[in-house]
Amino acid sequence: MSDKPSFAIFDFGLFCSLAELLARRGCEVGYFCPWETSFCDGRELLIGEGLEGVTRIKYWDNVVDSYQHLLFPDCHCGDLQAYYRRKGYKVWGSGKGAELELLRWKTKERLEQAGLPVNECYRLKGTAALRKFFQGKEQKDGWYVKVSGLRGIGETWFARNYLEAKGMIDDLDCKHGIRACLFWFIVEKAIPDAKEIGYDGLSIDGQFPDKSFYGAEIKDKSYFGVLSDYSELPEPLKKVNAVCAKVMNEQQYRNGFSSELRDEYCIDLTARHASPAGEVIYEAIDNLTEVITAGAEGRLVQPEWTHKYGAQIILCSEFAEEHSLPLSFPEEIRPWVKIYNHARVDDEGPIGLADYFEPQVAKMKQIGSVIALADDPTEAADLCKERAELVHAFDLESSPDSLDEAMEEMQELVSGEPN
Repeated sequence: MSDKPSFAIFDFGLFCSLAELLARRGCEVGYFCPWETSFCDGRELLIGEGLEGVTRIKYWDNVVDSYQHLLFPDCHCGDLQAYYRRKGYKVWGSGKGAELELLRWKTKERLEQAGLPVNECYRLKGTAALRKFFQGKEQKDGWYVKVSGLRGIGETWFARNYLEAKGMIDDLDCKHGIRACLFWFIVEKAIPDAKEIGYDGLSIDGQFPDKSFYGAEIKDKSYFGVLSDYSELPEPLKKVNAVCAKVMNEQQYRNGFSSELRDEYCIDLTARHASPAGEVIYEAIDNLTEVITAGAEGRLVQPEWTHKYGAQIILCSEFAEEHSLPLSFPEEIRPWVKIYNHARVDDEGPIGLADYFEPQVAKMKQIGSVIALADDPTEAADLCKERAELVHAFDLESSPDSLDEAMEEMQELVSGEPN
């Protein structure tokens, strides 16, 4: 290894773009994705292959001592991170503080104990209990259903009554069999006509930077964020952060962090590199290398932000849920295209070297995103839309117009007046 800052990244596929970004910033970067099972088929080994400036790591333990810093951008492996920290390694990651996201009910209890409002919600074990709930709890505004701790089971879903919920519950029983009896579900009453905002930044042992982004997300479509002095963030965001800070300090949380609030109610926490938003945040930090290297040691270095506004459009393809998906885009926008499960492979045929999204066991139609930064909100949105139009793949879909909705929500929030 050279004298450059060096990072070994332990990831599950979502944050290849962080490895690519650090490589572009002149760092030595290795990327590892766990792949060994009793019957591995190699799909995980493809993630991170061929990325410019990134060394693909096959066996983690062989190289862990060759890098100055270990990065865990996702929200798992808290025990492993704690072990490395005890051994003196410099680790950037959520550690056991990831429970803020993974243990949803415990987080709600913490918020309630701190005197913050908590929306009407219920904790249910197993699909039988979930059926019984919907048979007796019809609600005109509806309920949102989430699985606690197991992100791969599926996304949040919505139903008003048992008629609407039955198909999803049947599907859970069919797909997961006896395991469905053990899932913990969090069922939350919908909050109609609420404005959704969130903090988007990072935290080092419960400390937050003097400036951070906060933004509006249109689910699975887009994100628009605005840089703000921390003191000027909406009070509900700061109150939630204050509750989380206690856990973060205890667990040596050193990672990106985002929250999702509907009006004053905290709906979700993202105790990891967020997506969307995280790609915007890291790209906007000019001194990212210094922020991470210091953060891994428990020191907060203030980010030097390059722009005031960030825009992001999510790219989707249902075909990619089960098939390798080649993508094409102009080389000049490569830094702004953030691909999940990313690999660059030469098929030694008519396509040649190309960028791919490689599907994994957990099916997902979201294959990545396109981002833009600017000091003018309209410029950021327009630039993001232009870049999204330049990305091509089979069955590729995006919703550029949703970015206008996200931007309008933020402008209304900042001005305090409806548009």
